[in-house]
Amino acid sequence: MKKYLLLIILLVTSVTGVRAQYDSQLSQYFMAMGYYNPAYAGVSGDLNMLALSRLQWIGIEGAPKSFFINADMPLKLGKTNNGVGVVIFTEGIGLFQNTHLNLQYAYKQKLFGGTLSAGIQFGFVNQSFDGEKVFYPTSQFHQQQDEAIPQKQVNGMGFDMNVGLYYTHKKFYAGLGVTHLNKTEIALDDYSSMYLTSTYNFTGGYNIQFRNPLYELQPSVFLKTDMQSFQADITARLVYNKMFNGGFSWRVNESVILLLGAKIGSFQVGYAYDFPTTPIFKGTSGSHEVVVSYKLKLKKSKSGKNRHKSVRIL
Repeated sequence: MKKYLLLIILLVTSVTGVRAQYDSQLSQYFMAMGYYNPAYAGVSGDLNMLALSRLQWIGIEGAPKSFFINADMPLKLGKTNNGVGVVIFTEGIGLFQNTHLNLQYAYKQKLFGGTLSAGIQFGFVNQSFDGEKVFYPTSQFHQQQDEAIPQKQVNGMGFDMNVGLYYTHKKFYAGLGVTHLNKTEIALDDYSSMYLTSTYNFTGGYNIQFRNPLYELQPSVFLKTDMQSFQADITARLVYNKMFNGGFSWRVNESVILLLGAKIGSFQVGYAYDFPTTPIFKGTSGSHEVVVSYKLKLKKSKSGKNRHKSVRIL
């Protein structure tokens, strides 16, 4: 597994350009994987509820502001193991506001000593544009009206679907997801429309236990592409006594990220600070991301421990 992670890192570092994609790039992707991959639903074997808020590029007007809520749990149907979840995501970017409401289902099967999960997500996406706030410079070089730019508040809605695979083992995990599989087109008015391109993502991680049982290193990677642009995070976190963690992440050709977190009882909190490494740092003090999750144990074994335990949930 370590060789595979090294290969992924080498491939990632060969990327020379990064451009914007529709899906948000969450710095704490390892806690909010339900946003990218529906197969993650029910992985931990408990009822998990998570809320995440991200403020990107503080100091730049119209910069993205995101809010994400996810809840998932396992579901036993006959002799089959399944997972279900719900996802709510909203993001404001400039004059655009995007809102997603989705349901998730995942089927789980034991495989090679681990668990393979196949998931599907379906729901609706609503996109709005505030044309009343469009600024037209007064100049002989600027057209004062353009049919392609709405002059009032407009919005549209479309059906959206994601799919994914997720595999967990005792010490490692890997996932592959596809968002906006149906390439939804959203009509804002008679002259303006938007469509969501399919985006592919991959995540993988490995838990390295030190001789001192109080310490554990968790390296991971996250790749995302729409086949025209790429984004990639390379992360390393050190966990102490399964309670406190901290580390760094490198978003290739974009930023370096400080990560802090703690687990207190059934609650887990995390904070990420992104400092851009591109010229955009001249106009911003960075980005902030806060996440809070709560885990409710649904079923215990005779020993009193969780029947299922994921390396992702510490």
